[in-house]
Amino acid sequence: MACTLETKSGRPRQYRFTGVPSFVSSEAGLAASALDELRERVIDQIEDLPQAALSFVPERLTFSISSLVIHMVWAEMGWIERLANVTAPSAWHELLDAGGRAIATGTNVVVDLDADALIALCRQVRAELTVPSLAEVANLDAAINDEGGSATPRGILMHVIWHWTYHSGQVGLLRELWGAKYRWTFGSLGR
Repeated sequence: MACTLETKSGRPRQYRFTGVPSFVSSEAGLAASALDELRERVIDQIEDLPQAALSFVPERLTFSISSLVIHMVWAEMGWIERLANVTAPSAWHELLDAGGRAIATGTNVVVDLDADALIALCRQVRAELTVPSLAEVANLDAAINDEGGSATPRGILMHVIWHWTYHSGQVGLLRELWGAKYRWTFGSLGR
């Protein structure tokens, strides 16, 4: 693992969320804004990485940075489909389903997408599925009519936010294990 990358100064953290405009629910807009921040942090962690770093699987693990990104995008797609009762394009399912499930099942699936392709997927699912679906949500606490109605948009959004947070930490650790240093930076607290 001969890393020739300079230590990257990470994207400054954001502390103010104004929400995505033109949402029926301002709370859904704020949740979408929080997801945007998490997604951009992951993008910042991977955008400079070569394929060797993206595909690196340390001993005793079954996943790489690439497979984690695929898993996060796949999960967001699936949860937003459930939340909004919509179906993502079949081409997305063909591309994401096997890799997305691999993390959950502990199997290793090779993902041959470079950083630009992974970033494009993150942004495409956001722009074409997540934002349009969340824009129409009026009541975050309404029961979703599936599996006994126990899920709500709020619960699903909290899970998706947690999911991006959890796995982005793993992306950062794998980046460090491969040898690509990343320095976290702070944004202004607005004082």
